[in-house]
Amino acid sequence: MPKVKITNSTTLQSEILRLKRKSRALENELGDRVDYFKGNYGKMALNSIIPGSAKHSGWMGIAGKVAKVAWQSSNAKSFATNALMTALEFIGVRLGINLFDKFRKSRSKKKKAKMAATPSEED
Repeated sequence: MPKVKITNSTTLQSEILRLKRKSRALENELGDRVDYFKGNYGKMALNSIIPGSAKHSGWMGIAGKVAKVAWQSSNAKSFATNALMTALEFIGVRLGINLFDKFRKSRSKKKKAKMAATPSEED
């Protein structure tokens, strides 16, 4: 719309109304763009990490769909959680055993060194 020369209050009011309508239209357009961005955010993030994966073509698309279906299943979630917890417990126990063995061996070495440094009293 061409520029309007404002000479009285009625044209001023009509121009204010026109600009308000225009701002509402721009707000709606911005909202639509944000909705589009929200809808495609996951695809964009995945595409930034693995280029071409957002197209859902090839084996990545198939694997993604299978993973999505599996993750939506409560049985798969509980299985994955149990498997992860079991693996973490195993790792924790192994680390604990290794730390204990290391501590025990260092004390044993210190004790042997102390015994070797002390003269025998059987003389």
